[in-house]
Amino acid sequence: MNCKELLSKKNIIRILFSLLALAVFFILFHVFSHLGTNRRVFTYPVSGSDKYQKEIRYLNSHPVQGKIAFYVDELILGPSFYRGRALFTPGTHVEYCFLRENSLYVGLSKEAALQENGAVGIKDACALFKSNIKMNFTGIKNIELFIDGNYIAD
Repeated sequence: MNCKELLSKKNIIRILFSLLALAVFFILFHVFSHLGTNRRVFTYPVSGSDKYQKEIRYLNSHPVQGKIAFYVDELILGPSFYRGRALFTPGTHVEYCFLRENSLYVGLSKEAALQENGAVGIKDACALFKSNIKMNFTGIKNIELFIDGNYIAD
């Protein structure tokens, strides 16, 4: 084949159609691979620096405990990337999480107050915890956080 044959109208149309079909295939693959999930953003501090790193997770669209409670559980579990620091001490769990009007009430176990195993300071952890929730659930205006039954003020 020479250059004229390669650049003929017929071949250009075939190449463009092939590229279009490939793009449609990748878009459909992406849509169907994330069907039944919601894209959520998690921000965690990086160990050894003052920087933060965002992590994207695709969470179930219809979890048994509800979307917000499921997100809070995932947030407490900590990051999955290398050198990521958990917000609270490992072993922390959510005792309750419910929404009343535009206020979210979250109760964490007493392990959240401990500053062990590379966890972030309690003040920074609470601020980052609240900002993560507000970033992903814009309808929530106020977050009341309790650790071991004690209210944590801003």
